[in-house]
Amino acid sequence: MTAFSAIYSSLTGLLSYTTALDVVSQNISNLNTPGFKSNESLFEDLGPLQVGNEAVGGSFEDAIGQGVTVDGQVTNFSEGQIQSTGNPTDLAINGNGFFVVQVGSQLVYTRNGQFTFNGGGQLVNATGDPVMAIGANGNLSDLIVNQTQQYPATPSTTVKFDSTLSTGQSGPYTVSSIDVVDASGTSQTLSAAFTLGTNSSTGSIEWTVNVTNSSGVTVGTGTIQFSGAGTPQAGSDTITVTLPTANNTSSQITFDFSDATSNSSGATSSLAVESVDGTPSGSLTGVTFDQNGVAQLAFSNGQTLTGSQLALASFPNPGLLVEDGTSGYIVPPGSTLTPTLGHAGEGGYGTIEAGNLELANVDLGNEFAEIIVLQQGYDGSSQVLNVSSQLLDTLYKALGQS
Repeated sequence: MTAFSAIYSSLTGLLSYTTALDVVSQNISNLNTPGFKSNESLFEDLGPLQVGNEAVGGSFEDAIGQGVTVDGQVTNFSEGQIQSTGNPTDLAINGNGFFVVQVGSQLVYTRNGQFTFNGGGQLVNATGDPVMAIGANGNLSDLIVNQTQQYPATPSTTVKFDSTLSTGQSGPYTVSSIDVVDASGTSQTLSAAFTLGTNSSTGSIEWTVNVTNSSGVTVGTGTIQFSGAGTPQAGSDTITVTLPTANNTSSQITFDFSDATSNSSGATSSLAVESVDGTPSGSLTGVTFDQNGVAQLAFSNGQTLTGSQLALASFPNPGLLVEDGTSGYIVPPGSTLTPTLGHAGEGGYGTIEAGNLELANVDLGNEFAEIIVLQQGYDGSSQVLNVSSQLLDTLYKALGQS
């Protein structure tokens, strides 16, 4: 009966090598799937009917092994290569951790960071499932960015000037393109004209200042004074501008010349704007993420705000996770495996690389080598099957002739 045993054993080999080849095929076919983790088949000896190599309570044939089986597979969770994509919402984890995605009522853990914002401002994966953020209290929520939000305006209160008003200036001197923000949050452009005069009672240098808006309407006047040495005189080094707005409100702006000087060092003045406070309102222009997974919101006025923070999960033994069929993994039902939730940049977690994706960790060279090994095993099993069949055929023919 050993020929029948050989046929059965070789058949288990053929089936097992076919299953293992399916695993290799799955690995290779996902070579370009971001975040995919390769798998390795686990071969297991089926063992003999009779333990040992002697006929103790059974025949010697009972002690011969029954073949092989593929008893599942093991996932290689090593990190894949990180590659730049240029898309700011493509995210890769450089180090430990999984992104957390809500798929129906199930949390799915993945290294595939192909994300985008949908029409509702939700950060979602390729199949439209929301990506989770984590709050300061450790609770999970959808990561949402209001696509219509505005950066609030801050009206200007002070314009500071520096450098020199030259008494050798021929005629008035004008500083133009003074950009300020009014009380409504709208930018306005002002000009300031300076005319030289002298305070006869003190002998100080005096300049008359006339401030106009872009329509040529005067919005502020005053005088500033400098000592004979050219330094600004306290109490006489500012003027106030009242800036009207389109909605019939107004705001006051101080023109501050405490950092300016006035002398006869040249024929042309060099007075210029040193700084202007205030910020115009701005609309959202883009969203990216920093290394800690915090959303960075960019606005048209050049300002930024921070948003929600990406959640990451880690497991003491990720090998206990099971695939969900979308390059993600779930905790199997009934398992006591529990994720630890946190965020990038804290202990135990990697950092976020925005504009990058983690490639599959499939080693094509190893997979091709595995194909060769499996092919040789399959050929060997088929040869055993063929020879066993010939032995039985010879036996049947001999019995038929007897």
